[in-house]
Amino acid sequence: MNTDKPKRPFFTTRSISRDLTSSLVVIVLIVATAMGAYIYWQQSEEMWATAEEKGEDTIASVAEILAVPIWNLDYDNARLIGSVYTHDDMVQGIRIYGSRNEVVFAHEKFSGTKADFSKVRPIVFEGRTIGRAEIDFTLAREKKRLDEQLLVSSLLIVVAISVILAITGLLLRVFLNKPLHVFQQGIARVAKGDFSYDFGEVHHAELLEIAKRFRRMSAEIEAREKKLQAMNKTLQEAEEKYRGIFENAIEGIFQATPDGVLRRANPAMARIFGYESLDEFLSNVRSLGSRIMVNPDAMQRFYDHVRERGEVKGFEAEYYRRDGKTIWGSLNARAIHGAESGKLIFIEGILEDITERKQAEQDLADLNRHLEQLVRERTEDLVNKARELEEANQRLRELDEMKSAFLSSVSHELRTPLTSILGFAKLINKEFTKNFMPLGSDKPVLVKKGERIRENLTIISHEGERLTRLINDVLDLNKIESGSMGWRDERLDVADAVDVAVHSVTGMFAQNPKVDLATEIDADLPAIIADPDRIQQVLINLLNNAAKFTEEGHVTVRAFPRFGQVRVEVADTGLGIHADDQSQIFEKFHQTRSDTMENKPKGTGLGLTICREIIEHYGGRIWVESQLGEGSTFIFTLPAAN
Repeated sequence: MNTDKPKRPFFTTRSISRDLTSSLVVIVLIVATAMGAYIYWQQSEEMWATAEEKGEDTIASVAEILAVPIWNLDYDNARLIGSVYTHDDMVQGIRIYGSRNEVVFAHEKFSGTKADFSKVRPIVFEGRTIGRAEIDFTLAREKKRLDEQLLVSSLLIVVAISVILAITGLLLRVFLNKPLHVFQQGIARVAKGDFSYDFGEVHHAELLEIAKRFRRMSAEIEAREKKLQAMNKTLQEAEEKYRGIFENAIEGIFQATPDGVLRRANPAMARIFGYESLDEFLSNVRSLGSRIMVNPDAMQRFYDHVRERGEVKGFEAEYYRRDGKTIWGSLNARAIHGAESGKLIFIEGILEDITERKQAEQDLADLNRHLEQLVRERTEDLVNKARELEEANQRLRELDEMKSAFLSSVSHELRTPLTSILGFAKLINKEFTKNFMPLGSDKPVLVKKGERIRENLTIISHEGERLTRLINDVLDLNKIESGSMGWRDERLDVADAVDVAVHSVTGMFAQNPKVDLATEIDADLPAIIADPDRIQQVLINLLNNAAKFTEEGHVTVRAFPRFGQVRVEVADTGLGIHADDQSQIFEKFHQTRSDTMENKPKGTGLGLTICREIIEHYGGRIWVESQLGEGSTFIFTLPAAN
């Protein structure tokens, strides 16, 4: 006969509190370690990326600055420039070589220490390689800072785990151990046949309900034991599943009375409203009512809809967080009615934090409003708002397509009514001059008013034509930026293109006899591959600007070959451009502002931008050289055809 006692399961000797605490600590440790490792890795990647970017900028800057001294064989100045860069903490060593590979300057800051990475860049002057620059970079300082951050993070993890152990132990003792002990005593008495035990020491609604049902079922315990076990097992599985969803959900889940008083909520609700624990949230927020609602009337409408319709989906409202900040939430809720009475017992709902989505929608709406305002006003604000739009496009790339579609749609929609306005303005001016002006020829007052009406009609025509040019420029720029411009490239003689452009603007220069237009075209000018219409568009735009801002003197168009490229210059003796404006003059809607420009005709602010886009499309470069009061020279280069 086997007298060995059956072994007790291992888990019966373990403490729930200790297991829960240990599990929580392990989870926190794993998550914290993973997050720390990820942050360390991310910061390391950012450090390398930043270092690479800075290294690239440094070597590019060194190569660009050294171009002139190396070309002029001014090695002393080149060494001085090199010594300046040795003071950079990232620079470990720098070497500068001349056109014959001779060492112009060399400096090693930390001998015997291997550099983290190096950069080499040829020194180019006007298309010719005249030397090279080599720079060794070290990340010792950044690595030390990163290691110190890792140590601090590790210490914070240890402190956090200690705090969690203390708080978890305290909470489990208050909310778990004591109620379980009372419940165990009651179950033991019921097991002995004392069904009169009423669990008086238990004050939790859930435990009291279990005790009540247990007494009711005890009378039928023998007949329904198997069925009860099956039902109990199903109930436990459902409860665990629901609790897992309830406790771990990202969205806030709550249960409230018909009057809005909160009965239950999950931890996500507390986090959404900025509370550290669920108990703290429930003790401070009694209901989803006026205290946390920015607009209390909205919550009243929500409850009315739930009572009338039985459910509400996507009810959006604004709430106050614990710190006073506002958030947007989307509520989905349904009404729970009693099975027998049919009355509304409570309301179950899910609250989703949609603050980021609302912010994105608000940003999008703001950007659209800004864009509409910029198109209407055509002022300097367009440059600033366009820059904001470009920054927003980097965060939300899909807005770029929306912007292109909007500009194209608005421009096309404006063309039709604008054409009618221009046509009728000219027709009214003609009919008014022909039919109405003679009627008042003997009345000076009517003649004066008639002349004013004609002047206003002329202003409408001129401004309409200027708006038409703006729309055409916007469409051209939009086509270029979106890649939908049709480029009809062919082998093009630049001299012919210059002659056509000069002939096109002859009438404009004829209006000012004080300005002469001349051309200086090299006889051996090579051909290029480009769209003739686009190249003429660039030349005509530059010539129009020169004529507009040159009161007297001359405008000269030069074209000559240089380093395998065709270089074209449009030089004038006009007002000149301030140095602060030269770096932005090719930006969209930028117009030079100064006392000398106030009486000049306004353009669209897109001509030079379109010129830059066309030239850069063909692999060229365009820039301006100017002295205020002495004139300006707009220069562009294009690669010669093979």
